[in-house]
Amino acid sequence: MKIQVSNETAPLEVVILGIANDMGAPLDINPVSKSHMLNGTYPVESDILNELATFEKALLEANVQVLRPRNLEGVEQIFTRDIGFAIDNKFVIANMREPVRQKEFPGIEQLLSDVPKSDVLRLPDDVLVEGGDVIVHNDYVFVGISRRTNMAGYEFLKNHFQDKSVHALPLEVTDSPQTNILHLDCAFQPVGEKSAIIYEEGFKSRPEVLYDLFDEDDFIRVSLEEKQRMFPNIFSVSPTKVIVEEQFHRLKEELASRGIETVDVKFKETSKLSGLLRCSTLPLRRSHTNM
Repeated sequence: MKIQVSNETAPLEVVILGIANDMGAPLDINPVSKSHMLNGTYPVESDILNELATFEKALLEANVQVLRPRNLEGVEQIFTRDIGFAIDNKFVIANMREPVRQKEFPGIEQLLSDVPKSDVLRLPDDVLVEGGDVIVHNDYVFVGISRRTNMAGYEFLKNHFQDKSVHALPLEVTDSPQTNILHLDCAFQPVGEKSAIIYEEGFKSRPEVLYDLFDEDDFIRVSLEEKQRMFPNIFSVSPTKVIVEEQFHRLKEELASRGIETVDVKFKETSKLSGLLRCSTLPLRRSHTNM
């Protein structure tokens, strides 16, 4: 297995897509899923299975090789993004803050068995990083500092990827399902050749490095309501094609105006767990092209 991921938008070749079989008991490990548990609107397994099947179909139609985790009974395995991530030709095994999520990695371990051990990084116990907080952008790596990723995680990546410009971006972390930012990819994501989706209020302070890299017109700014629907958490299969939730009408118009084709999938039920399309995918290989 050749690992290669240098940005979020280069043509996708191989990805691990989450599964929803045998999800087990509902989890209240983030404010959004907790609110749905309290309100009786927590998603049912069959709906998430259907949404993932539609997502898989869209990926296959884009000529992407789709791998799936080995089913672990009673373990929620939807959000593969968090349990590991690739930076260039290295694969980093995440350290998860939540004990229930630490059970997920064995489900993908076999898929990585052919990756040379020298290309796999394991983190010390005190280092917390989840893949949703790591965004690779060519010569840059952005690390969200959240409830799930700590400064030790940022320092680890900075020390191990010295050829990259690695930046910590502290996020707004609250107990409110409306305002909490679970991971960096809930507030920011590059898209297309030079654009980026951003929820500006999701950062503790203005992320100057992002404003240095992107022109004002390159940003697609989203509102609080759009952030809650997870507009930033779409998934690029190439610089000119993006998979989006079918009801993201304004975002689709914005992307179309920038020459980006959108492919609709239904993913509203899955979003109730505080994750969407990027969260459900773990890219292993994209074409090695700088955007």
